[in-house]
Amino acid sequence: WLQKLLRRFLATLVWAFVALDTFLAFVVIAILNPFDPDSKIAYRVANMWGKSLVWLNPFWSIRIQGQEHIKPRTGYVLVANHLSLADIVCLYCLGKNFKWIAKDSLFKIPFFGWTMSLLSYIPLKRGRHGSIRDSFQEAQEWLQKDVSVLMFPEGTRSRDGKLGEFKNGAFKLAILAQKPIVPIVIRGTNQVLSKGEATMTAGVHGSIKVLPLIEVTGYGPEEYEALKTKVRNLMKQELLNLSF
Repeated sequence: WLQKLLRRFLATLVWAFVALDTFLAFVVIAILNPFDPDSKIAYRVANMWGKSLVWLNPFWSIRIQGQEHIKPRTGYVLVANHLSLADIVCLYCLGKNFKWIAKDSLFKIPFFGWTMSLLSYIPLKRGRHGSIRDSFQEAQEWLQKDVSVLMFPEGTRSRDGKLGEFKNGAFKLAILAQKPIVPIVIRGTNQVLSKGEATMTAGVHGSIKVLPLIEVTGYGPEEYEALKTKVRNLMKQELLNLSF
């Protein structure tokens, strides 16, 4: 019982650190917002927030590979597998700017969700007529401005850590906008806060690997299934490689 109590205590410390860091990031971004119309400084603050949560936490170890595949001032459709709520924190460690499509309930979380709104991330209201279309349109507009858009094509967090089936949205978007897809493979974050779990594990050892971009030139509007299958197979194989 002593070991279990210690784990809970460490997890509580991690939660407290996350909450404080998130509050400070929100305050800085909120103050800068009127003077930072393009959110350039705010993006840097957001990236620093993610990095600080990982690098200043003695219980977390995240290996980053392949971030050079995401070039600055270039719009990509970033697709990543989804294991945990901690995924987005770790993705900020890439030091890249992107808009994130997320379910609208996350925007209601104090400080964290409010910061998402300040950064003009894209809400998706599931089950609401027209919401998917509106989110899709907003994502396309950002891509045309050479701002990358991040999507989790599984649509939800994996319960068992295995790669789920992909939905079509990211691949239709890439073909329509004629922007390359950059697959991102995440491993180990399900130790933090996986689907169906309410407690956070203190210690995490994971990795994020950015794979080379996949051009969509040559894919027609109705060929998203082939593109989806290609990307999923690449990510599935990379996850198998990372498991060794």
